[in-house]
Amino acid sequence: MIVIIDGHSVSYRIFYKTPLLNNSKGEPTSVLHSFINLIISLKEKLNPEKIYVVFDSKGETERHKIHKEYKAQREKTPENLIPQIENLKKILPYFGVYVAYQDATEADDIIFTLIQKYKKENIYLITKDKDLFQLVNDRVLIYDYQNEEIINRDKVKEKFGVYPEQIKDYLALSGDQSDNIPGVKGVGVKTAEKLINEFGSLDNVYQNIESIQGKLKEKLLKGKDEAYFSLELVNLQYIENLEVYPPVNDDKGLKNILEHFELKTVIKRLFNEDITETIDEYELVDIVCEIENKLVGFIDKKVVYKIDDVKDIEYFYDLKEIKKKVELDIDENLKDIKVISWINDPDSGGIKKHKDEQIEVFVKRVSSLAKSEFKKLKENKLVKLYKEIELPVIDILFEMEKHGIKINEKKVYEINDELEENLKEIERKIFDYCKEEFNLNSPKQLSFILFEKLGLEPAKKTKTGFSTSEEALQELKFKNPGHVELIDYILKYRELSKLKSTYTLNLLNYMADDKRIHTTFKQTGTATGRISSINPNLQNIPVGSIYGKRIRECFEAEKGYRFVSFDYSQIELRILASLSNDENLIDAFINDEDIHNKTAKEIFGVEEVDPKHRRLAKAVNFGIIYGLSPYGLARDTGITQSEAKVFIERYFNLYPGVKNYIDSIIKEAKEKGYTETILGRKRFIKDINSANRMLKQRAERIAINAPIQGSAADIIKLAMINIYKYLQKTQIDVKMILQIHDELLFEVKEDIVEDFVQEFKNRMENVIKLKVPLKVNYSTGKNWGDLKN
Repeated sequence: MIVIIDGHSVSYRIFYKTPLLNNSKGEPTSVLHSFINLIISLKEKLNPEKIYVVFDSKGETERHKIHKEYKAQREKTPENLIPQIENLKKILPYFGVYVAYQDATEADDIIFTLIQKYKKENIYLITKDKDLFQLVNDRVLIYDYQNEEIINRDKVKEKFGVYPEQIKDYLALSGDQSDNIPGVKGVGVKTAEKLINEFGSLDNVYQNIESIQGKLKEKLLKGKDEAYFSLELVNLQYIENLEVYPPVNDDKGLKNILEHFELKTVIKRLFNEDITETIDEYELVDIVCEIENKLVGFIDKKVVYKIDDVKDIEYFYDLKEIKKKVELDIDENLKDIKVISWINDPDSGGIKKHKDEQIEVFVKRVSSLAKSEFKKLKENKLVKLYKEIELPVIDILFEMEKHGIKINEKKVYEINDELEENLKEIERKIFDYCKEEFNLNSPKQLSFILFEKLGLEPAKKTKTGFSTSEEALQELKFKNPGHVELIDYILKYRELSKLKSTYTLNLLNYMADDKRIHTTFKQTGTATGRISSINPNLQNIPVGSIYGKRIRECFEAEKGYRFVSFDYSQIELRILASLSNDENLIDAFINDEDIHNKTAKEIFGVEEVDPKHRRLAKAVNFGIIYGLSPYGLARDTGITQSEAKVFIERYFNLYPGVKNYIDSIIKEAKEKGYTETILGRKRFIKDINSANRMLKQRAERIAINAPIQGSAADIIKLAMINIYKYLQKTQIDVKMILQIHDELLFEVKEDIVEDFVQEFKNRMENVIKLKVPLKVNYSTGKNWGDLKN
C-alpha cells in the first residue's frame, strides 16, 4: 500500500490549527513538529510500503497562463509557514519519505501522475482538496487521519452529491471560488449536483439542453464556454519527467536535524532519549505541574506522581489548579510557567501540552524551559506585571471558583420550555416565508433555500458552498434588503437555539451538590489579558436579549444576601481618550457628557439626536477601537460605504488626537514589534511588517486595539486585587463571585450592602489615575437578572 500526502494541504491545516512554536534560534517549528509526528503515526498505523509527500511549485503553472485569475483569490502563504515547508522538503527524506515537487507544476498533477504510475497498488491519499476527490476509485481512497476515516466512492457521493468521476463536470458547472474557477454564472452547487445526477456528465447536459426549461437553460447556454473552460482547468495533467527526491538513510543526520530544530518529543519518540541531555542551554529544574487533572512533578530528574508537599518548590505549571489539590500559599517568589509563558507570548497561549504528547514528556519539557521562560520575562521587562497583577489574580480566581454561584433548577426548566415554544413560533414564520419546511439547523439545506430557491445574492463562499454563518447572514441583509425580515428570523432562531442548548438544561450539568455552579476562569485564555470563563462560560450570556435577562434570573443570591454588580462605564473609550490625549474626547469625559450624543451631533450635523443617530455614533465610537473600516461600518449598520467613509472622516475631524494616536501606535508597533498597555503588558505582533496585505491590515487592527482592550483588562484586575486585599483585611461578609470583562459581581450580606457599595465604587474608580475620570455604575438585586445592564 502507498500513502500519498498533499503536503501544502496538510501544512496549511496544521499551521492554522496549532499555536506558533519557535526554537531557541527563533525558527518556526510548529508545522515541522506536527507533520513529522503525522509521518511517524502513519508508519505505525498503516505500515505502508512507501510514503510520498507532494508540494506545489512556488511559481506560476500552465493553468495560470491560460487563466490569469487562477487561484488569485487565495492569500499568500503565511510568512511563518514558508520556511517550514522548505525545511520539510529537506527533512522528510530522512524519515524514509519520497518528496516530490517541480517548477511550474501543481501538486494535484504530481499526485495524479503518481497514481497512474502505481496502477496496481492500493493507495491512501491524504488531502482536503476538493479537486483530488475525483481520483477516488476501488483502489484509491482518501484517508482522513484525524478521524481515522476512509472515504471511498460512496462517501464521496455522500459528501458532494456526485460520484468521484463526476466531480470534474460538477466543478465545471458550479465553479470553485477557492481556485477562481468560474463555472456557469448563476449555477450553484445544488443545481450542479442536480444536473450531473440527472444527465451524468457535462457533455450530456449540453446534448440534452432542450429538455431544460426556463432561466436555468438561459444560464447554461450563456455560460457554455465558461463551463468547458472550467473543465479544462480542473482536468489533471500527467507529467512525463517527474522529479522525485528519494529517502535518505542517515540516522545521525536525522538526529542532528531534529536537535537543530529542537523537536524534543520526536527525538524521544524515535531514539527514546531526551533532547534536554543534548542541548546545553536548557537547564532542568524541579517543577510541579497540574495537567489533565493530574498532579505530576519532575523532581530530582525523576517524574513523580505522588505529591503531598510543595513547600520547597519554586517552579509550577498552573498554580490555580495545583492549589485545588495541595496546600499552597502563593507568594511573589513562585513562578507559574503556564502564566509566565503566556505573558511572554500571549497570542500562542504560552506553553501547552501537544495533542499526542505523553504527560511525562510534557512535564520534562516544561522543566527544561522554565528558567529560560523566566529569563525571557525579565528581558521583556514583564516581571512587575507578573508579580503585581497576574500572580495575585491566581488566588482571587481560585476563591471565586471555590465559592461559585447559586442556580435555581426550577427556573431553568421553565425558561427551557419558554424557549422551545418561541423557537417553534419562529420556525413556523420562517417556513411560511419560504413556503417549505426544512432543517433549519442544516447549513446545507438553509443554503439551498436562500440561494437556490429564493435567489439571494450570497456574501461568502466556502469550500462546501455559500456561507450561512452569522457574519455572512449580516452581510446578506446588506446585499438583499428585500429579505431582511427572513434573515432576522433566522438570526433570532439561531440566537435562541444557542441560548437553549448552552444556557438552559446544559447549565444543570455543571450544578454541583451545593446547588451552585463553579465555572472555571481561564487566566491565559486571551491574547489581550482578559479573563475568560469555561465549563460553563458565564461571560457570554447576551446582555441585550430578553432571554439573556431571563437566564440570568436563574442565578440567585443565598438567603440573607444580595448580588451587587459594579460595571466600568465606557472604560475602553476613556482609555482611548487618555492614550490619544485628544482634547475634545478628554473634555467630554471630564464634563460627563454623553459621548455618543456628542459624536452624533458632529457626524450628522444635528442639534437634536434621535435614536438612529446615537446608534450609528455608538458604532463609530466603539468601532474605531477595533480599526473599523468604511465597509465594516456599512455592513454593521446598513448605511452605504460612501456614507460610512464620510462618517469616519468626520469622527477624525472631531477627535484629531485619535487619528494621530492610531497612526503613531501602528508606526511604533512596526518599529518595536509590539504594543504596550498602560501597565506595561506587551502584545507581540508578528505580521505588522508582513508583505501580505491582509495579514498586515489584521496586524494593524490588533496594534490599535491591544493597548486599549489590554489596559481595560489590567485595570479590572487591579481593581480585583485592591478589593480582595480589603476583604481579607476587614473580613466583612462579601464574596467576589464573577468577573464579566468590565464588570465585577459580588454576593453581599444584606445588612451591609449600603456601606459596601460606596466603598467599592470609590476603590474601583480610583484604582488608577488616567487623564479622564473612571466611572463605575452599580446595581443590586436578589438575582442576576434584576441587575441593570
